[in-house]
Amino acid sequence: MKIDKKIITIDGFDYAVRIWGTGEVLFALHGFSESSNTWRNLHLAGYKIVAIDLLGHGSSAKPKELAPYKLDSILKNLHLLFAQFTDGNAFSLLGYSMGGRLALRYCLAYPSAPVKYLILESTGPGLLSSEDRKKRRLADEELGQKILLNGSAWFADFWANISLFESQKKLSVKIQQEIWESRASNSPLALAQTLNGTGQGQLPYVGDKISLIKSNILYLSGDLDEKYSKIAKEIFAPNPNVTWISVASSGHNIHLENPVTYQKILEEFLP
Repeated sequence: MKIDKKIITIDGFDYAVRIWGTGEVLFALHGFSESSNTWRNLHLAGYKIVAIDLLGHGSSAKPKELAPYKLDSILKNLHLLFAQFTDGNAFSLLGYSMGGRLALRYCLAYPSAPVKYLILESTGPGLLSSEDRKKRRLADEELGQKILLNGSAWFADFWANISLFESQKKLSVKIQQEIWESRASNSPLALAQTLNGTGQGQLPYVGDKISLIKSNILYLSGDLDEKYSKIAKEIFAPNPNVTWISVASSGHNIHLENPVTYQKILEEFLP
């Protein structure tokens, strides 16, 4: 299938997007240190997928200053970017990990936005206590400094070996290499600023606001991902507007680890 690539300038910043398919618009937001390329194997009949390189990632702008990486700025620019493709019509949002955190908070920040379906993959609602958020901010600042000091190749090695991605070691050598190369291609400064601007320690807790979202929500967690399975069961699943599916034999990144099942789940959820 043909993939169109475009650069769209929002508030002075270039955003790279990949577009394929026809029909209702579904925006796809990737995770930290990824790009829109992570969604390349997803094809949904009746949907135009608009996969976005988030600020500081892929081929999008990588500003040096911190302010553009702050949550309010990112959500505002995403809102303007979405409008470029929807002309006021309903659309859907798909977000993995960091992308899911942004998608979730977008729906809360812009409650009148016509988001029909919200699909969250391995997404957290934020840290509940201010003390936990402070600890995470300090940890993210330390990681950012290490990335600046050691470079993106060091980060790619480090990130591949955190416990959250243990299950990815079962993937083929080819796919693991592609993941490593994608992570290593990032700008060290952009990664550090992303952590400092929209890392989990910087974001407010919204676990008590999920029921306020008007969209139909699908939450996906991998059964090998204990942390986010617990988050799904305790925080997301109790809400009447949420459908939770635990995906077998999958870790944190379900769409990479189990793409066939992932595709089938989305096809069954989306009309």
